[in-house]
Amino acid sequence: MKVNRVEKENFVIQELKNHLHQVFKFSENSLLRTKQEAEKQQKVDYRASQARQAKIQQEILALRSQFHNLVMENREVEQALRKDEFEDLESIHNEEKVQLEELKEKHAVLVEEFAQIRAESEINSKKRVEAEREMVRMVKAATLIQSVWKGYLVRSLLRSKRKKKGKGKGKDKGKGKEEKGKEKKAKGKGKGKKK
Repeated sequence: MKVNRVEKENFVIQELKNHLHQVFKFSENSLLRTKQEAEKQQKVDYRASQARQAKIQQEILALRSQFHNLVMENREVEQALRKDEFEDLESIHNEEKVQLEELKEKHAVLVEEFAQIRAESEINSKKRVEAEREMVRMVKAATLIQSVWKGYLVRSLLRSKRKKKGKGKGKDKGKGKEEKGKEKKAKGKGKGKKK
């Protein structure tokens, strides 16, 4: 009977070990998937950010070229119109000044957007790293809780089996009714004290 009990206990322990191993494998796989998805998302975000940066840089270059062309046109117009009336020249110059201010404003907006994109990319990267760390902590905590709980279940299962076997041995057969009554009273008092 002891051999059967040991075999059963060994079987229970082996089953729990197998289950714990499966939980650990599942946690590892889940963590790996999360990490891969985070890395994939980070690559997508990085590519999108790079594309937006390239587009903004192209727009900046186009605006610079446009600005340069306008300046060159302005100079040519000024030289051509020096012979004409001063008022016409001043009018054209003022129009170009307005265009230049608009271009400067657009340029400032694009530079600000570029800085925001870079800042957002850094924030998103930090958030992803923190999320991965939090996931690792949660998986470790879950694994620890599960192992502690399983240990508790095994111990309580073994305790209940010991109690059942202890009751079935029939220790009270040779005693009289009075002795049994005294023992019950003594047990009752002992139970009342334990809290």
